[in-house]
Amino acid sequence: MPFDGIVTHHLTKELHTLLSGGRVRKITQPEQDEVRFTIHNHGENHQLLLTCNPNSPRVHMTDYNKPNPLTPPNFCMVLRKHLNNGIIQQVTQHLTDRIVIFDILAKNDYNDLVLKKLIIEIMGRHANILLIDPENETPTIIDAIKKVGLAENRYRQIFPGHPYLAPPLNDRISFLSVDQEDLKNMLHLEKKSTIIRFFLDHFLGISPRVVEEICYRCGLDSDTCVSDLTVKRTDFLVQSFFEVIEAVQGAPYPKVYSHRRQVIDFSTLHLRHLPQEDSKSYDNVNTMLDDYYYLRDKQQRYRSKSHSLSSRLDTLLKKAYRKQQNLFQDLKRTEKADRYRLYGDLITANIHLLKKGMTKVMLPNYYDPEMKEVEINLKINETPAQNAQRYYKRYNKAKRAVGLVAEQLEIVKDQIYYLESMSNSVKSSTELEELSEIQDEFRRSEFARKKDQQDKREKRTHQSKPMHFISSEGFDIYVGKNNYQNDAISTRMGVDEDCWLHVKDAPGAHVLVVADGKFITEQTLLEAGHLAGYYSPSRQSENIPIDYVEYKHVKKPNKSKPGMVVYTHQNTMYITPSKSIVEGLKQVSEA
Repeated sequence: MPFDGIVTHHLTKELHTLLSGGRVRKITQPEQDEVRFTIHNHGENHQLLLTCNPNSPRVHMTDYNKPNPLTPPNFCMVLRKHLNNGIIQQVTQHLTDRIVIFDILAKNDYNDLVLKKLIIEIMGRHANILLIDPENETPTIIDAIKKVGLAENRYRQIFPGHPYLAPPLNDRISFLSVDQEDLKNMLHLEKKSTIIRFFLDHFLGISPRVVEEICYRCGLDSDTCVSDLTVKRTDFLVQSFFEVIEAVQGAPYPKVYSHRRQVIDFSTLHLRHLPQEDSKSYDNVNTMLDDYYYLRDKQQRYRSKSHSLSSRLDTLLKKAYRKQQNLFQDLKRTEKADRYRLYGDLITANIHLLKKGMTKVMLPNYYDPEMKEVEINLKINETPAQNAQRYYKRYNKAKRAVGLVAEQLEIVKDQIYYLESMSNSVKSSTELEELSEIQDEFRRSEFARKKDQQDKREKRTHQSKPMHFISSEGFDIYVGKNNYQNDAISTRMGVDEDCWLHVKDAPGAHVLVVADGKFITEQTLLEAGHLAGYYSPSRQSENIPIDYVEYKHVKKPNKSKPGMVVYTHQNTMYITPSKSIVEGLKQVSEA
């Protein structure tokens, strides 16, 4: 959810408890729009992060560090001058808006204690960090991380020496300053707005996600027009609103909401309308925010890298598919080779009947029991012998091409198989480290651009581990998500009596069932087969052939590509992959 007034409300209370009385020990500015404070309080150092990045403006404590530039920016130097060794007096929120204010008592150039205010406005692209001198008759801006001129904003300019004006309220009021009768009257007077628009336009610090929660609790659609509400539904809406406000005034409920391992939102309220099964609760707001933004940043970097790699692989696959199609067409053309030889033979056999200047001729086919006539085109400017030689040349050329085309088809087939295996690896990966391995493999392959190619002898820095499942009967099952993991499974992780599985004649995960001295049961073998089918491009298909073989019969040819093996003595089963079976298997988190 956006960093709204409710999160800010709970956060400022927590920051005040944690930091009031603390001393500012260090100030850094690792990014143009980010400032970090080291604050010593209660015998320990706390790292405070403030950022006005338009995509994720926020303030909270953090455990993640960033390198600092060799030369600190001007704003950082101003903060150091005015706030270094200052004592934090209090942390407050402006009304219920997304504005956090730090009151810091520090010494000036004359060694006198003076109060300064550090203000963080958490407002999307308008977010800013400002240092304010509040002791003048009108609070004055000492400096700001972003300067705003008259051309950008007519209401408030942000420059050193200008008076500080808080962002405009736009007729919105604090959600803590309204009672039930006031809210009912406001709803009664509203004619055109939807419920969500009504709350966003009238209340300070309420986000769309909170309005969705209010509507969910009273069984209404947030897009319902306010004027269409009955008296009963209005009462339900008012009751739901104050139920949420009561929760805001109580203890926070910090939680990051996820779905299928993808973080989707965070809140300091219990959002009942969001999926709960993959969500994670936290002891405090700061840890929740730090974790959420770290995971979100990691998720965004993963998506960006994944999209880039997938696009490159898709382009190469389309090119390989086109080349394969062209080769098939060439192979069809070479099938005419025997016909060219026949034409040459028939012309030679009937050369005494032909003469130069003929354009076509009908000759009996001596190789046909019925002696059917064959029409043969001739070149008008060639003698019968030259026409025969031309057809013999075509025949010899076509015969040579058959071998070359067949050879090229095998090469293209191997390339397609390998590219599909890497594409499947990208789709199966879930972590940045795994994507880095696939990227590393791609750079070492024949498909990388020369400027991007990596020395194959260079040692890999990323070494992720295969997925680890436990079968319903207690057997360890390992599943490779990329070709490096597949190599590890197929060459290093098993012993002779273990069972190795793979989708037949198609790319996919290498699967290993560890026998550990026991007989591998049919049930475990079937579960491993579901894993092999599910982690392959054929997962949506039915009756996928899965080869299974004793580990000792799996070999990796010398100088073969990552993930490429050969095997013998295999048996085949047919599996329709079941997501419920795969999700029902216990997955072990590897340290």
